[in-house]
Amino acid sequence: MSSPLTSPLKKAPSFWEKKGLLAYLLWPIAYLFGFISNLRRTAFELKILKSGKLPVPLIIVGNIRVGGTGKTPVVIELARQLVALGFHPGIISRGYTQSSKDNDKEVSDNARAVTPFSDPSIDGDEPVLMASALLDLNVPVWIGRDRLACGNALIAAHPECNVIISDDGLQHYKLARHPAREGGSDIEIVVRDGREDRNGFVLPAGPLRESPNRPRDITLQNQATVLTPPYLANAPVFKVLAAVGYPYQLNHPEQRKPLADFAGKLVLASAGLGNPEKFFEILRTSGLTLKTLPLPDHFSFEVNPFDKDAFSGIDSILITEKDAVKCQSLKDERIWVVPLRAQLPNEMLECVKDGVPAMLIDEARHINS
Repeated sequence: MSSPLTSPLKKAPSFWEKKGLLAYLLWPIAYLFGFISNLRRTAFELKILKSGKLPVPLIIVGNIRVGGTGKTPVVIELARQLVALGFHPGIISRGYTQSSKDNDKEVSDNARAVTPFSDPSIDGDEPVLMASALLDLNVPVWIGRDRLACGNALIAAHPECNVIISDDGLQHYKLARHPAREGGSDIEIVVRDGREDRNGFVLPAGPLRESPNRPRDITLQNQATVLTPPYLANAPVFKVLAAVGYPYQLNHPEQRKPLADFAGKLVLASAGLGNPEKFFEILRTSGLTLKTLPLPDHFSFEVNPFDKDAFSGIDSILITEKDAVKCQSLKDERIWVVPLRAQLPNEMLECVKDGVPAMLIDEARHINS
């Protein structure tokens, strides 16, 4: 099915898939990129470049591959689980918006709070989604390009917060951390998906932001993949499953029905994600037959991609909650939002509990009692 979009979906270069000729030709540049990245990280570790540590434990949920790997649902569920344990978490994020030309652009430098009523075109779709999903738990969400300044601003505004979750930021070395694997109270979590790391090269020869060999505390596997060393050696590996809730109508959220009700109908599935196929596969495994419309990550919806002439025969359109926060102006009764919730294994949560001081749990429970 052709897309009515005026701009094409940005795809990873095909030469990232294997160690072919073009990848090897770019390898010297990739080697230089990796060398500079390692040099920069070392400069922060040696205090040559200025960094700072937050006054509370830090949990970074990030990836080493370019493009989304499903971090946001993990961040939301991790915050829920921390609240259940008695913590008072806060979330910091850089935040991305989408320009009218479909080029990612960062939010401004100023650290600020995000609410469910914030404009996703200004504050970013993922921060607005996190603020909405965690509203009932009073988990503050702040954005800012400088995560150290953002974290300190959040703690100043919410002194009850005793753990910070950073949505992305593994390569933001200005935000110092003393990881649990080295005896500290900070945790680095890498989220991987079914695309894996392909040829294993760093940019621009491959899809990686940094070497896959760098240690981390936890690796989360977001789809069925075969992990090979050094992943098994570097950190415990856990599989994340997706729980699908009852879809709700975009313009009438009170109307819900089981996903199974869409079986046997003409369904269009659409997603503006780094890896839209992940969303489509979840729907297929639920028994749906789909036509698909992948959109660029952080798609702005300034142009309606669901033109009724192009998709006149479609009974229902299924979208993600990330896209739903930007679709409120679309008055199309066919659009249903599919809630997805990450299921974090208990063993992974035990690792998180072991990585932060137990006294914080006792302190938080005392405050709540």
